[in-house]
This record gives sequence, structure tokens and C-alpha cells, in this order.
Amino acid sequence: MSDGDAHPPSVGAGTLDALARRLLDDVRRKAGIRHDRPLERKLARILAAMPLPVLEDWVNLIERAPADSPDWLSLIENLTIHETYVFRDLPHHEHLRRHVLPRMIAARRAERMLRLWSAGCATGEEAYSLAIVTLEALADCGEARRTVQGLETGWTVEVLGTDLSRVAVRQARNACYGGEGLGPFRELPPEYAGWFVPLGDEAPLHRRVRADARRVVRFDRHNLMDDGLPAGAPDGGFDLVSCRNVMIYFDDDSRDRALRLLTAAVAPGGWLVLGTTDRLGDETGFERVRGDRALAYRRRGGGP
Repeated sequence: MSDGDAHPPSVGAGTLDALARRLLDDVRRKAGIRHDRPLERKLARILAAMPLPVLEDWVNLIERAPADSPDWLSLIENLTIHETYVFRDLPHHEHLRRHVLPRMIAARRAERMLRLWSAGCATGEEAYSLAIVTLEALADCGEARRTVQGLETGWTVEVLGTDLSRVAVRQARNACYGGEGLGPFRELPPEYAGWFVPLGDEAPLHRRVRADARRVVRFDRHNLMDDGLPAGAPDGGFDLVSCRNVMIYFDDDSRDRALRLLTAAVAPGGWLVLGTTDRLGDETGFERVRGDRALAYRRRGGGP
């Protein structure tokens, strides 16, 4: 890397480039994130703030640090972007509500329990959107009642949202979104607007996720490059695993590794939903279920 806005000439561009390549390789190895120019420019700005002797010691520290250490996570949080919004890609959510979730509900009617995982959910908008369409689908199927206090159901719904970033997870738990232009709500359909409560004079540019949706969602930190599933994953697998707009940042090996983890987390007869550019091979034991501008995968072996 040799962006002109890095260290002064006395540092030595070759030394700086070598240290940057080591860090980029470490990021790819531990987080699966491939090298690209925006990532390199961000890293150049971070490196430019350190004197070379300090920088060399810091790179050694980062390389030795496990992927859940505060030092390494601080680097990742400075390199990655957590920008998203609620109900991103509405056809996907409509496909879930009208086609996938009714089949899940029919298959789990005896247990009256649904367990879902939103992997790589950033600041939580994706996980809350998943929770809301699940609760709405229960109401559509006559398994929940819409009341003035919110949606009431006798089903147990558990949505786990995970992300690599501690900062993103902390914000997700807060369940408040907004800002100038209310960007997180820029594609919010009117029928879902009631799920987000304005905070009024306390914070006029922000809204909080309604309590009945917050109750069914919990968040934890998890790295898709880990060998194991997130803490609290059900022994029999999730009824639905969602991982969207995440693997576009991965190289091929990291994408394959993440897909092995995600597919293993799906229960027999359960569902996997991916981003628009992600695909599963036919040999994985999943069948494609196409919708209008949407795609989901169902694991063979159980349920309607």
C-alpha cells in the first residue's frame, strides 16, 4: 500500500507497505474480509497516526491477538462499515412473510416455537426486521392477536442477532435508530411503521423498536470465521438462518467457510436465506425456493 497520505518519507514506504500487507492478511485470516482499495485506504489512515517503532510493535501485537481480543476488535471496528436499514430489500421480507414463514409455522405448530438466527446483523436492523415479519406472519396464520398493547402470541419466538463488532452489538441492543433524514427508515413500508415508536422531544430524530419485537430478539458477538456456532444456538439447529449483505466482503475461501457454518446451523426442514449475490450448490442438501425477486433455500428432511 502506498497512498500518499500515509507516513512522511523518512519512514520508508517499503516498510509501511509490508506492515500493511501483514495486517490485511491478518484481517482476511481472522474475519474473512478480502482486500480492496477502500479497506487499504482506511488502514493507511490508521497507520499514518503512529510512529514507526510503535507501529511495528502494534502490528506484532495484533497478529498475536485472538479474534475476540479488544485490540484486534478495535482494528476491525475501524475498518468495517455497519451501515444498513430496516426492511432492506422489501421483496425478500415479503417472500419470508407470505411464503417461507407460513411453511415454517405449519411445520412447528406442535412445538409452537420458532428459533431464528440473523448472522452478521451489524447494528440490528436486519434482526429486528426478521423478528417483525415473523410476528406478523404468526398473526396472518391466526397464531397471534394484534392488540393496542402490541402483538400477543402463545408461541415462543427467539431471534438471535450476531455480529463481529462489539460496538454494533451494543447499538443493536439499544434498539434506537434515526438521525438526519431518518436514514435507517428510508425504505420502511407504511404497514410496518407502527413497529417503530418516535421518542418525541427526548430525541425527535430517533425511533425505538416496539417492545413486543424487542422482547423476542437478543444479540451476541460472533465471528463467522469461528469454528463453532454462537453461544446459545439450539442443539437441533435453527428453523431459519439469515445472512445477507455480509459475504460480499469475503474472499472465496472465507465465503465457503462461512457457508459451511451457516448450513450446519439449519435444522432439518429449516431455511437459509442469503444475499442476492450468494448461491448454494445443489450438493449441499438444500433446495431453492424462488419468489418474486427473492430466493430462499430449504434443507431437505422434515416439515411441510
